[in-house]
This record gives sequence, structure tokens and C-alpha cells, in this order.
Amino acid sequence: MAKAEVLPLTEADIPGILPIVRQADRDEIEGALQIDLSTAIADGLSDCCKASKIVVDGHVVAIFGDSPHDGRTGIPWLISTIYVERYPRAFLQVCKPEVAEMLTRHESLLNFVDVRNTVAIRWLEWLGFTFGEPVGYGPLGMLFKPFCMTRSA
Repeated sequence: MAKAEVLPLTEADIPGILPIVRQADRDEIEGALQIDLSTAIADGLSDCCKASKIVVDGHVVAIFGDSPHDGRTGIPWLISTIYVERYPRAFLQVCKPEVAEMLTRHESLLNFVDVRNTVAIRWLEWLGFTFGEPVGYGPLGMLFKPFCMTRSA
């Protein structure tokens, strides 16, 4: 089985990632949130506690990080690529340890996911996030579900 590596994400990685972003993630960022994908990634990098890429067999499967919201809450984010479907097991093996590491930096994690992105919602459920009721979010007021996780005592 292929093994995933978690490596630092840099601005130099962005041009190579843009063409391979999974369509559902592109729809969520560019369509629902009305943000240019390269801007969204650059913004994620600029205020990130830790920004990383998951690489399997030389392919970037996903990029992710966590940004501080306030003194206690972090904002986790992830953008997957077309390779996530080729290497699902390798991808999943690194996810829970990375979320656990985020919870060492923040008491809780909070963000929103497009209700249309059912694959991402299933993955977030598998990770152990809990969900609120969908709310209007972003400039178009499209439905997004808030998701959160709190550090165990």
C-alpha cells in the first residue's frame, strides 16, 4: 500500500496544485464563497499555524492547515485534489493524527462545509467532528453546515 507523507506547504506549491483541485472543493471555494482559489490558498497560508501537503507517490493528495480564530478556537481547512480518490487509505491514515495535533494548539476547531460536499461531510464525520444545522454562509448565502470538535480533557 502507498504511504502518505505530510510535508510543509509553501507558496511555491500553489501553481502546481490549482489545476488538480477536486471539483467539489473548487465549487465550494469559488462558487459558494466567491473567492479565487489561488487567493484562498494564499490566505490560508498567510495566517496558518501549520500548513501542510499530503503527498503519495509524488502526487499532492490534499493541502491543509489550521489558523487561529481567537485565543481558544482554531479554524481547520483542507483542499483535496483529484488524487485523493486514487489514494484514499493513505490519505485517511494521516488525517486523525493531524487533527489531534491541531487540538494541541487550539481548545476547539470550528469551520463550515458546503452542504453539497457530501464526501467532505462523511470524512468530517469519520474524523469525529459534530455538525450544526445548515446556515446561510458566504456572499451568496448558500447553505453550509458548521462543524466543530473540542479537545478532550
